[in-house]
Amino acid sequence: MSIRAEGIAYRYDSTPLLHGIDLEIREGTLAVLCGVTGSGKSTLLRLLSGLLAPQQGRILYAGGPEAEISIVFQQPETQLFLGSVNQEVEYGLKERSMPKAERLRQVSRALGEAGLPQEIFGERSPFLLSGGEKRRLTLADAAAVSPRVLLLDEPTAGLDPRAAAALLARLQELRRGGMTLVVATHDLDSFIPLSDQVIVMAGGAVAYDGPPGPLAERPGIWQAAGLTPPAYAAIGHRLMARGWLGRMPESMEALLAELEARPLPPPPPRHPADAAAAPAGLRPEPSGPQEAGPDPAAGGRGRWQRLDPRVKWLGMMLGTLVILGMDQWPPLLLAAALMAGLIRSAGIPGRRCLRFFRPFLLMFSFLWLLSALSWNTPGAGSGFFSYAGFVRGGINVLRLLLLIALGFLFTETTTGAPLREALEWAIAPLRRLGIRTRNASLAVSVTLQFIPWILDKLVQLQTALRSRGRRKSGKPRWTPRQAALLTVPLLILVIGMGDDLAAAVESRGYDPDKTRTPSFQLQWRKADTAALAAILVTAALLWGFSRFS
Repeated sequence: MSIRAEGIAYRYDSTPLLHGIDLEIREGTLAVLCGVTGSGKSTLLRLLSGLLAPQQGRILYAGGPEAEISIVFQQPETQLFLGSVNQEVEYGLKERSMPKAERLRQVSRALGEAGLPQEIFGERSPFLLSGGEKRRLTLADAAAVSPRVLLLDEPTAGLDPRAAAALLARLQELRRGGMTLVVATHDLDSFIPLSDQVIVMAGGAVAYDGPPGPLAERPGIWQAAGLTPPAYAAIGHRLMARGWLGRMPESMEALLAELEARPLPPPPPRHPADAAAAPAGLRPEPSGPQEAGPDPAAGGRGRWQRLDPRVKWLGMMLGTLVILGMDQWPPLLLAAALMAGLIRSAGIPGRRCLRFFRPFLLMFSFLWLLSALSWNTPGAGSGFFSYAGFVRGGINVLRLLLLIALGFLFTETTTGAPLREALEWAIAPLRRLGIRTRNASLAVSVTLQFIPWILDKLVQLQTALRSRGRRKSGKPRWTPRQAALLTVPLLILVIGMGDDLAAAVESRGYDPDKTRTPSFQLQWRKADTAALAAILVTAALLWGFSRFS
């Protein structure tokens, strides 16, 4: 099955990620998608898979439906959900309503072809496999449904040379079987020699689309895209410039074979000036100026991050006390409008806000409806609608959402080191009582920083689970069974992250009783004084409005 993209554009909120993408990937070929981090490779891969819909342009699939596409993501840990290897491979087949007898045959075939014999690995837990075995299992998951197109994101990342060679051999087998492969990778030395087509991404656009041969002879394209060409191409280009090679090699093996067949060049003269000049031609060429990335301190979020974290801690505490004291709609609605304005001024993307608040909105909406039911209303029976309960429940739900939004604003605009230093400064007087304040500040800062990380991992798990089933138009709908499947891998990721963090803290020689040099120096500026005054005035006005409304 071939894929053609016409005029594709995609934005994340106000940030353009892709624009003007026109390309065609022919059936039965291996296309390599390369570019620096942030060039749009992963976004384009998700668009080609159908997990994202282009905001402009269209993607055409010739020779089959979109459902005949499988995708393997970069991190295998975010793609494993079931209790055994057999169940893991069988999941995608079951989602496609394949008969059980055929499913069992396909599972055995896919595991055997991936180098995971069913009699050895079938009943093992996928979470206990090695990194290379997990990578092979995700490839078996994707290949079990016999897709016409297989998309892979950094498939050799984290693999040792032996495991990477085995994966490359498996991909070549799939291509010989007629499968179309699209690989987004930084491992150019491994994939360029095997490719039929190379797509170089730069700044969200296609800088080159064509066969690998002409690209190897044009180092300017690599340089403009911020990439280092494959080693064989870089060496071959310089040897050709010196007249030591007659043509550009197609791989490292071809380069070595060509050099082995040629006599060695004469050694350079031993004059000091010549000796110094001789190796200069073999030095790396300057890469030239690189396009500067966006300044993280620019815009609204930069202004918020430059504020002293003690101001934000105080603002969060005062805001919490004022919100907890509100029990009427007018002050709560005013506080909600103010909170929305603050989040907007902080430059937090709307999609990130939606992704963060969506689980809370669903849960609190259900609780709100429950609060509107009066179970013991005289003469009305059970389950009677109560307007008073509806109003009271809405007030409680809005109050909780405002408290969550306050914490969200705080963690999105405060990084780990400033957050911890401000908290430790605030609770420093407790040291006189023998309390280890460093332990408390470390625990709080790590907990607050864990929340965005957990949400990001949850989104990765949801995307991977969605890619394993049938593609449906519109927003994905999650069944209770699918939601339960996300629980175990998310807990394993959290526990693994906690274990890594504990090991890192221990390796740093952490001792709560020793005086340390802070990595971030707290500095109070005039802008902090103005922000503090604004917080105090706003908190006083909101408190007064809530008291007299």
